[in-house]
Amino acid sequence: MSRELDRILDANLNRVREGLRVAEELCRLILEDRTLQQQLKAVRHALAQLEKKSLGTQLLASRDVSRDPGVSASKVGEQPRADWVELSRANFRRAQEGLRVLEEVSKLAPGKLSGAFKRLRFELYALEQRATARLLAQRPARNVKAKRGLPS
Repeated sequence: MSRELDRILDANLNRVREGLRVAEELCRLILEDRTLQQQLKAVRHALAQLEKKSLGTQLLASRDVSRDPGVSASKVGEQPRADWVELSRANFRRAQEGLRVLEEVSKLAPGKLSGAFKRLRFELYALEQRATARLLAQRPARNVKAKRGLPS
């Protein structure tokens, strides 16, 4: 594979892992939903297996953070999050968008990775829907507790 392709794959694998990890922690510690947390963990581990089996270790060698123009640009557009729902949705979307990039650019790589990335992306859509519904259901209760000075 080309260095350019490796860099895109590396950056987006990192993006997906980061988004998944935040979503996983929210399901674990905010929702206290072991099932959702385990399903997100399974997606993260499936991604790791795809990388290990099909992409190897050459991606790390292609990483060049000092020359990546996206490093400083990403801080400009970051927004504060109003609540757990916004934080969750932002990180699910981060992971889904990264998977979409992986799905598309992997069509340039040998193997059949594109379909695997697509399956993971659609699995995340379903998990996001469940997590968001749970967080929305908790939102009013959290707001009431916060107004009363109670822990949420």
